[in-house]
Amino acid sequence: MRHYLTGLALVCAMAAPALAADKAYTPPALIDYSALHNVLIRSDDGTLTPADVPYYRSKLIAPGTWQIESDGDYSYLIEGDKEALAIDTGYGAGNIRQYLQTLTQKPIRMVASTHFHFDHTALNGYFDRALMSKETAEKATIPYPSFGAMKFPRDYPVQIIKDGDVIPLGGRDIRVIMGGNHTPGSTMYLDTKQRILFGGDEFMPRGVRVGVTVEQFAEIMGRVVAHRAQFDRIAGGPGMFDGRDADKLLAAAQAVLAGKEGETPKGGPGGMPGAANGPATPEGVTVYQRRAVRAPDRPAGMGGAPSPTARVMAVDGLQISYDINRIR
Repeated sequence: MRHYLTGLALVCAMAAPALAADKAYTPPALIDYSALHNVLIRSDDGTLTPADVPYYRSKLIAPGTWQIESDGDYSYLIEGDKEALAIDTGYGAGNIRQYLQTLTQKPIRMVASTHFHFDHTALNGYFDRALMSKETAEKATIPYPSFGAMKFPRDYPVQIIKDGDVIPLGGRDIRVIMGGNHTPGSTMYLDTKQRILFGGDEFMPRGVRVGVTVEQFAEIMGRVVAHRAQFDRIAGGPGMFDGRDADKLLAAAQAVLAGKEGETPKGGPGGMPGAANGPATPEGVTVYQRRAVRAPDRPAGMGGAPSPTARVMAVDGLQISYDINRIR
Protein backbone atom coordinates (compact mmCIF):
# COMPACT_ATOMS: atom_id res chain seq x y z
CA MET A 1 0.00 0.00 0.00
CA ARG A 2 1.50 3.32 -1.07
CA HIS A 3 0.50 6.63 0.48
CA TYR A 4 0.66 9.94 -1.38
CA LEU A 5 0.91 13.40 0.10
CA THR A 6 -0.92 15.85 -2.12
CA GLY A 7 -0.75 19.47 -1.11
CA LEU A 8 -1.68 19.49 2.56
CA ALA A 9 -3.60 16.23 2.64
CA LEU A 10 -2.52 12.61 2.76
CA VAL A 11 -4.57 10.20 0.68
CA CYS A 12 -4.12 6.52 0.08
CA ALA A 13 -5.01 4.36 -2.89
CA MET A 14 -6.74 1.85 -0.59
CA ALA A 15 -7.65 3.37 2.75
CA ALA A 16 -6.74 6.72 4.23
CA PRO A 17 -4.76 6.54 7.48
CA ALA A 18 -5.85 8.52 10.50
CA LEU A 19 -4.92 12.19 10.25
CA ALA A 20 -4.62 14.91 12.82
CA ALA A 21 -7.44 17.42 12.40
CA ASP A 22 -6.49 20.48 10.41
CA LYS A 23 -6.29 23.62 12.48
CA ALA A 24 -6.09 27.27 11.70
CA TYR A 25 -2.48 28.40 11.69
CA THR A 26 -0.80 31.60 10.57
CA PRO A 27 3.00 31.40 10.25
CA PRO A 28 4.88 34.27 11.92
CA ALA A 29 6.36 37.00 9.76
CA LEU A 30 9.60 36.88 11.74
CA ILE A 31 10.93 35.10 14.81
CA ASP A 32 12.64 37.55 17.17
CA TYR A 33 16.40 36.87 17.38
CA SER A 34 17.29 40.10 19.23
CA ALA A 35 18.27 38.10 22.32
CA LEU A 36 21.32 36.92 20.34
CA HIS A 37 22.50 40.42 19.50
CA ASN A 38 25.82 39.88 21.32
CA VAL A 39 26.51 36.58 19.56
CA LEU A 40 28.63 36.46 16.39
CA ILE A 41 28.75 33.61 13.89
CA ARG A 42 32.06 32.94 12.14
CA SER A 43 31.85 31.62 8.59
CA ASP A 44 34.47 29.37 6.99
CA ASP A 45 36.16 32.40 5.41
CA GLY A 46 36.60 34.01 8.83
CA THR A 47 33.97 36.73 8.46
CA LEU A 48 31.71 37.42 11.42
CA THR A 49 27.96 37.99 11.22
CA PRO A 50 25.73 38.98 14.16
CA ALA A 51 23.48 36.06 15.06
CA ASP A 52 20.38 38.25 14.84
CA VAL A 53 21.15 39.25 11.22
CA PRO A 54 19.81 36.90 8.51
CA TYR A 55 22.51 35.00 6.60
CA TYR A 56 21.45 32.76 3.72
CA ARG A 57 23.55 31.34 0.91
CA SER A 58 22.41 28.78 -1.65
CA LYS A 59 24.06 26.43 -4.14
CA LEU A 60 22.37 24.64 -7.02
CA ILE A 61 23.30 20.95 -6.63
CA ALA A 62 21.00 19.60 -9.37
CA PRO A 63 18.28 21.01 -11.63
CA GLY A 64 15.59 22.48 -9.36
CA THR A 65 17.55 21.44 -6.26
CA TRP A 66 19.37 23.76 -3.86
CA GLN A 67 21.56 23.36 -0.79
CA ILE A 68 21.06 26.24 1.66
CA GLU A 69 23.58 27.43 4.23
CA SER A 70 22.47 29.54 7.18
CA ASP A 71 23.27 28.29 10.67
CA GLY A 72 22.64 24.87 12.06
CA ASP A 73 22.95 22.11 9.47
CA TYR A 74 22.33 22.51 5.75
CA SER A 75 18.76 22.77 4.46
CA TYR A 76 17.56 21.84 0.98
CA LEU A 77 14.90 22.92 -1.49
CA ILE A 78 13.34 20.58 -4.09
CA GLU A 79 11.29 22.06 -6.93
CA GLY A 80 8.58 20.13 -8.73
CA ASP A 81 6.32 21.21 -11.58
CA LYS A 82 3.53 22.25 -9.19
CA GLU A 83 5.17 23.08 -5.89
CA ALA A 84 8.45 23.02 -4.02
CA LEU A 85 9.41 21.31 -0.77
CA ALA A 86 11.87 22.41 1.90
CA ILE A 87 13.89 19.77 3.74
CA ASP A 88 14.97 20.88 7.23
CA THR A 89 15.29 24.50 8.32
CA GLY A 90 18.49 25.05 10.30
CA TYR A 91 18.32 27.62 13.12
CA GLY A 92 19.62 30.85 11.62
CA ALA A 93 17.93 34.24 11.91
CA GLY A 94 15.48 35.39 9.27
CA ASN A 95 12.45 33.93 7.52
CA ILE A 96 13.83 30.92 5.66
CA ARG A 97 10.59 30.39 3.76
CA GLN A 98 10.78 33.90 2.31
CA TYR A 99 14.40 33.30 1.32
CA LEU A 100 13.61 29.96 -0.34
CA GLN A 101 10.79 31.59 -2.26
CA THR A 102 13.40 33.81 -3.98
CA LEU A 103 14.90 30.66 -5.51
CA THR A 104 11.73 29.29 -7.10
CA GLN A 105 8.44 30.54 -8.50
CA LYS A 106 6.66 27.41 -7.30
CA PRO A 107 4.76 27.75 -3.99
CA ILE A 108 6.54 26.42 -0.90
CA ARG A 109 3.99 25.37 1.68
CA MET A 110 5.59 22.37 3.38
CA VAL A 111 8.83 21.43 5.07
CA ALA A 112 9.93 17.81 5.52
CA SER A 113 11.95 17.20 8.69
CA THR A 114 14.65 14.53 8.79
CA HIS A 115 14.72 14.39 12.60
CA PHE A 116 13.79 16.39 15.68
CA HIS A 117 17.09 18.10 16.55
CA PHE A 118 16.75 21.88 16.84
CA ASP A 119 19.40 22.61 14.20
CA HIS A 120 17.03 20.93 11.71
CA THR A 121 13.57 21.99 12.96
CA ALA A 122 13.93 25.43 14.59
CA LEU A 123 12.20 27.32 11.77
CA ASN A 124 9.44 24.84 10.90
CA GLY A 125 6.92 27.39 12.14
CA TYR A 126 7.41 29.50 9.02
CA PHE A 127 5.65 26.84 6.93
CA ASP A 128 1.98 25.89 6.59
CA ARG A 129 2.72 22.30 7.53
CA ALA A 130 5.64 20.12 8.58
CA LEU A 131 5.98 16.49 7.49
CA MET A 132 7.72 14.23 9.98
CA SER A 133 7.62 10.90 11.78
CA LYS A 134 5.63 10.41 14.97
CA GLU A 135 8.83 10.25 17.03
CA THR A 136 10.14 13.46 15.47
CA ALA A 137 6.89 15.31 16.17
CA GLU A 138 7.21 14.67 19.90
CA LYS A 139 10.49 16.61 20.25
CA ALA A 140 10.74 18.90 17.21
CA THR A 141 11.60 22.61 17.62
CA ILE A 142 12.71 22.46 21.25
CA PRO A 143 15.48 25.13 21.50
CA TYR A 144 19.04 24.23 22.39
CA PRO A 145 20.59 25.82 25.51
CA SER A 146 22.59 28.32 23.43
CA PHE A 147 19.29 30.01 22.51
CA GLY A 148 18.49 30.83 26.12
CA ALA A 149 14.85 31.72 26.76
CA MET A 150 13.98 32.41 23.11
CA LYS A 151 10.58 31.20 21.95
CA PHE A 152 9.97 29.34 18.69
CA PRO A 153 6.54 28.33 17.35
CA ARG A 154 5.75 24.69 18.03
CA ASP A 155 2.02 24.78 17.26
CA TYR A 156 2.42 24.51 13.48
CA PRO A 157 0.36 21.77 11.77
CA VAL A 158 2.17 18.44 11.54
CA GLN A 159 1.53 15.61 9.10
CA ILE A 160 2.80 12.25 10.32
CA ILE A 161 4.56 10.26 7.59
CA LYS A 162 5.73 6.66 7.39
CA ASP A 163 8.12 4.48 5.43
CA GLY A 164 7.00 4.17 1.81
CA ASP A 165 4.92 7.36 1.74
CA VAL A 166 5.36 9.46 -1.39
CA ILE A 167 5.31 13.26 -1.59
CA PRO A 168 4.35 14.30 -5.15
CA LEU A 169 5.53 17.75 -6.20
CA GLY A 170 4.36 17.48 -9.80
CA GLY A 171 6.63 15.47 -12.07
CA ARG A 172 8.87 14.74 -9.10
CA ASP A 173 7.95 12.18 -6.43
CA ILE A 174 9.83 12.12 -3.12
CA ARG A 175 9.78 8.76 -1.32
CA VAL A 176 9.98 8.46 2.47
CA ILE A 177 12.55 6.01 3.87
CA MET A 178 12.62 5.57 7.63
CA GLY A 179 15.98 5.67 9.37
CA GLY A 180 16.14 5.65 13.16
CA ASN A 181 19.84 5.50 14.01
CA HIS A 182 20.78 9.15 14.55
CA THR A 183 17.54 9.73 16.45
CA PRO A 184 14.39 7.66 16.94
CA GLY A 185 12.14 8.29 13.96
CA SER A 186 14.78 9.96 11.80
CA THR A 187 13.66 10.04 8.18
CA MET A 188 15.27 10.13 4.74
CA TYR A 189 13.78 11.40 1.49
CA LEU A 190 14.56 9.81 -1.88
CA ASP A 191 14.39 11.91 -5.05
CA THR A 192 14.55 9.42 -7.90
CA LYS A 193 14.33 12.12 -10.58
CA GLN A 194 17.64 13.76 -9.63
CA ARG A 195 18.97 10.56 -7.98
CA ILE A 196 19.61 12.15 -4.58
CA LEU A 197 18.90 10.74 -1.12
CA PHE A 198 18.30 13.47 1.46
CA GLY A 199 19.72 11.75 4.52
CA GLY A 200 19.66 14.30 7.35
CA ASP A 201 22.27 13.21 9.89
CA GLU A 202 22.06 9.49 9.18
CA PHE A 203 25.32 9.95 7.25
CA MET A 204 28.47 11.74 8.42
CA PRO A 205 31.80 12.64 6.75
CA ARG A 206 34.04 10.01 8.37
CA GLY A 207 31.44 7.50 9.40
CA VAL A 208 28.56 6.93 11.76
CA ARG A 209 28.14 6.37 15.47
CA VAL A 210 25.70 3.48 15.86
CA GLY A 211 23.05 4.63 18.33
CA VAL A 212 20.98 1.45 18.10
CA THR A 213 22.18 -2.15 18.01
CA VAL A 214 24.45 -3.08 15.12
CA GLU A 215 21.73 -5.44 13.92
CA GLN A 216 19.17 -2.63 13.86
CA PHE A 217 21.65 -0.36 12.09
CA ALA A 218 22.18 -3.02 9.43
CA GLU A 219 18.41 -3.18 8.93
CA ILE A 220 18.27 0.61 8.43
CA MET A 221 21.14 0.61 5.95
CA GLY A 222 19.53 -2.38 4.25
CA ARG A 223 16.40 -0.32 3.61
CA VAL A 224 18.57 2.39 2.07
CA VAL A 225 20.70 0.04 -0.04
CA ALA A 226 17.53 -1.56 -1.39
CA HIS A 227 17.12 1.74 -3.31
CA ARG A 228 20.77 2.14 -4.37
CA ALA A 229 19.89 1.80 -8.03
CA GLN A 230 17.84 5.01 -7.63
CA PHE A 231 20.41 7.41 -6.13
CA ASP A 232 24.03 8.40 -6.69
CA ARG A 233 24.49 11.11 -4.06
CA ILE A 234 23.46 11.73 -0.47
CA ALA A 235 22.54 15.27 0.60
CA GLY A 236 22.90 15.42 4.37
CA GLY A 237 22.93 17.90 7.20
CA PRO A 238 26.76 18.08 7.18
CA GLY A 239 27.01 18.24 3.35
CA MET A 240 27.15 16.03 0.27
CA PHE A 241 28.29 12.40 0.21
CA ASP A 242 28.76 9.65 -2.34
CA GLY A 243 25.87 7.22 -2.56
CA ARG A 244 28.36 4.37 -2.10
CA ASP A 245 28.71 5.42 1.54
CA ALA A 246 25.48 3.53 2.24
CA ASP A 247 27.04 0.34 0.82
CA LYS A 248 30.15 0.78 2.97
CA LEU A 249 28.20 1.37 6.17
CA LEU A 250 26.06 -1.70 5.54
CA ALA A 251 29.16 -3.78 4.83
CA ALA A 252 30.77 -2.60 8.08
CA ALA A 253 27.68 -3.57 10.08
CA GLN A 254 27.49 -6.94 8.34
CA ALA A 255 31.15 -7.59 9.19
CA VAL A 256 30.42 -7.04 12.87
CA LEU A 257 27.35 -9.27 12.72
CA ALA A 258 29.49 -11.96 11.06
CA GLY A 259 31.74 -12.03 14.13
CA LYS A 260 34.54 -9.62 13.29
CA GLU A 261 35.48 -7.17 16.03
CA GLY A 262 36.56 -3.67 15.18
CA GLU A 263 39.50 -1.73 16.56
CA THR A 264 39.58 0.33 19.72
CA PRO A 265 38.74 3.90 18.66
CA LYS A 266 41.13 6.79 18.91
CA GLY A 267 40.12 10.36 19.70
CA GLY A 268 36.53 11.27 20.58
CA PRO A 269 33.78 8.81 21.48
CA GLY A 270 33.32 6.26 18.75
CA GLY A 271 36.15 7.85 16.82
CA MET A 272 33.94 10.73 15.70
CA PRO A 273 35.42 14.22 15.89
CA GLY A 274 33.86 16.98 17.96
CA ALA A 275 32.99 20.32 16.36
CA ALA A 276 35.11 23.44 16.73
CA ASN A 277 33.74 26.64 18.23
CA GLY A 278 34.97 30.18 17.99
CA PRO A 279 36.44 31.95 21.04
CA ALA A 280 34.29 34.20 23.22
CA THR A 281 36.03 37.41 22.10
CA PRO A 282 35.86 40.35 22.27
CA GLU A 283 34.76 40.63 25.87
CA GLY A 284 31.01 40.28 26.28
CA VAL A 285 30.56 38.82 22.80
CA THR A 286 30.25 35.08 22.13
CA VAL A 287 31.54 33.70 18.83
CA TYR A 288 30.31 30.40 17.38
CA GLN A 289 31.44 28.66 14.22
CA ARG A 290 28.75 28.44 11.56
CA ARG A 291 27.20 24.95 11.27
CA ALA A 292 29.30 23.62 14.18
CA VAL A 293 27.92 22.19 17.39
CA ARG A 294 27.98 24.97 19.98
CA ALA A 295 29.66 24.22 23.30
CA PRO A 296 26.49 24.70 25.43
CA ASP A 297 24.59 22.34 23.13
CA ARG A 298 27.01 19.43 23.08
CA PRO A 299 25.62 16.12 24.35
CA ALA A 300 27.10 14.85 27.59
CA GLY A 301 30.36 13.03 26.90
CA MET A 302 30.93 14.54 23.47
CA GLY A 303 34.67 14.91 22.95
CA GLY A 304 35.51 12.77 25.97
CA ALA A 305 37.47 9.54 26.20
CA PRO A 306 36.02 6.56 24.31
CA SER A 307 34.16 3.91 26.28
CA PRO A 308 36.23 0.76 26.94
CA THR A 309 33.53 -1.21 25.13
CA ALA A 310 33.58 1.03 22.03
CA ARG A 311 34.91 -0.35 18.76
CA VAL A 312 35.35 0.97 15.22
CA MET A 313 34.79 -1.10 12.09
CA ALA A 314 35.96 0.49 8.83
CA VAL A 315 35.26 -0.42 5.21
CA ASP A 316 37.05 1.48 2.42
CA GLY A 317 37.81 4.46 4.64
CA LEU A 318 34.33 4.80 6.16
CA GLN A 319 33.66 3.58 9.68
CA ILE A 320 30.95 2.74 12.13
CA SER A 321 31.56 3.09 15.85
CA TYR A 322 29.58 0.74 18.07
CA ASP A 323 29.43 -0.81 21.52
CA ILE A 324 30.36 -4.49 21.79
CA ASN A 325 27.49 -4.90 24.26
CA ARG A 326 24.94 -3.67 21.70
CA ILE A 327 25.44 -5.89 18.68
CA ARG A 328 22.10 -7.72 18.68
